[in-house]
Amino acid sequence: MLALPVQTAASGFMYSLMGIFLCWSFMTYTGLLLVEATLWVKNETHFSSLSRILVGNGTRILALLVYLAMNYLSLVAYTAGGAALIKHQVLAHTGLELNYEIACLLFTLFFGSLIFLGAQIVGKMNLLFMVGLGVTYFCLVGLGINHVEMSRLAFKPSWTEGLGIFSIILATFSYQMVVPSVCLHLNYDAQKLKKAIILGTSIPFVVYSLWLFVIHGVVPLEGEHGLLAALDRGASATEPLRAHFGHWSLAALSDFFAFFAIVTSYLGLSLALFYFLKDCFQEVKINMSRNGIIIASIVPTLLLAMMFPKALVQCLDISGGYGDTILSGLIPITMVWVGRYRKKLTGEFKVPGGKLGLSLAAAFYLFIFLLQF
Repeated sequence: MLALPVQTAASGFMYSLMGIFLCWSFMTYTGLLLVEATLWVKNETHFSSLSRILVGNGTRILALLVYLAMNYLSLVAYTAGGAALIKHQVLAHTGLELNYEIACLLFTLFFGSLIFLGAQIVGKMNLLFMVGLGVTYFCLVGLGINHVEMSRLAFKPSWTEGLGIFSIILATFSYQMVVPSVCLHLNYDAQKLKKAIILGTSIPFVVYSLWLFVIHGVVPLEGEHGLLAALDRGASATEPLRAHFGHWSLAALSDFFAFFAIVTSYLGLSLALFYFLKDCFQEVKINMSRNGIIIASIVPTLLLAMMFPKALVQCLDISGGYGDTILSGLIPITMVWVGRYRKKLTGEFKVPGGKLGLSLAAAFYLFIFLLQF
């Protein structure tokens, strides 16, 4: 939500909205494909296991490597975003210009160290942060609508400028890795799973569309505090938004929203990466301590964030363009193609569309992958 309005700025609101609709449609489709595949092979709650059983061990290894890269890239992005927020707050309250690398270190020391408290405590803390994120989002959207200038939403670039938005949008809809676990949680009930996937992607579709409407309508495209300048700096959407909200309370609201958005994402992904690495080390029979795994989770992201100050936008763009096209798109499509048409598997749920639907979806994801390349 912090990178999306900035990365899509040059494409304009209408192209960006069409991009969100297309990505929402195909990401919902591949999520439903994974439900179909999981119902063939029940009691397998891991995406990698599903890949191995349906396609082969090579696909499983590819899925694990891509997931690992996506997780690290996303954590690098949120570390860079958190550092930028710390820098701004220190400057605003003390007048001191904090070094970016020091800000990265402070963010990691404080929020990375929370992982040592364990999943239960971090989960409760993250729930409170999620409530804060929801409250500040609705406040910003509700107040920001009054500042929207429709002339800014009417900007229409050439259609080629709209092609670069798909990778970042895919990253915002990424969820496919957890579908097998959700299937287990809902007792492999096909109707409940169908509802979970459709509602679980439609709510973000509305949330992101409203968010883009406000940011693109309030913040101008050009100028020192415009969206293009924020993109060039690798800044989050709340930075130019803060500059265009005249009242201090609205600016503070933008900062709180940015804080909650970054911290909830960082904590959730840090825990996910910890358990992923733990499983990997156990599988290859490497005896790694809990503290060692945590350090392996957060230290590389800290070092990479220090090296790439623009990582908030750049890393999420790479994650979507390469990671999600493979992990959320091409692998689920391949699973179902092999399962349906080679292994002749059938189950209680089948996604409509047949070979044509699978081919169109594959072409969409492959196109984005090649575009990113």
